[in-house]
Amino acid sequence: MLLDLLLPGKDGIHVLEELLQGGFTGKVIMISQVDDEAMMEKAYERGIMFYISKPLNAIEVISVISNVAKLVSLQKSMETIQGALMGIQEAPPVSKGMLGDRFQKICTDIGIWGMKGIDELKTIVFTVMEFQKKEKSYQIKEVYEKVAGEMYGEEQLQLNKKALEQRIRRIMQKALDNIAQMGAEDYYDPIFADYANLLFDFGQVRIKMRNLKDQSVEPGRISSKKFIEGFLLRMTAQ
Repeated sequence: MLLDLLLPGKDGIHVLEELLQGGFTGKVIMISQVDDEAMMEKAYERGIMFYISKPLNAIEVISVISNVAKLVSLQKSMETIQGALMGIQEAPPVSKGMLGDRFQKICTDIGIWGMKGIDELKTIVFTVMEFQKKEKSYQIKEVYEKVAGEMYGEEQLQLNKKALEQRIRRIMQKALDNIAQMGAEDYYDPIFADYANLLFDFGQVRIKMRNLKDQSVEPGRISSKKFIEGFLLRMTAQ
């Protein structure tokens, strides 16, 4: 479903909440000219798959819809296979060692491996994974505080949390810069194709691509939650 964020009389997030309460199980692509990060975070928390920024770009829209269609097809195939294999032992979950290897590969792919704060990012990703396993909702700032406390102790917690946030923000910004550069050089670069929509809102990647050519253009915004959950999606894929 394509859903505009700014509908007359009722915003798209409220419409989505009502649909979900009514049993809707489809995939939602949100369309909006609003670039407010808090609003984007809220939309992702409500379960949208992708967020397309206006003005619309035909290539981006086709790419996003195609990716969602592939995901739906894959899920249906998996459901069919699972139904056929009822009673057969499930495949073992991905081991922690393999998850660590996949984390490193993603970091290497997008050019952030070795940056200061990578160990903190890894801990954050694994912490969010534990929240998801327990089906617990979370706020990114709470995760940062939990990780800062575990890694550096409770003394000067807020100071350590702020420093951690800054390091993670620099890592995310570097990843966005690298991916945008790949897309600017080759729109069909496989790493660009794999990660632009997975870790970022694609519209913001486009903005960053324009920023690389024209410094007067504001750089793209980053959704911390989408970035971290994008890592998890790639790491935990069977």
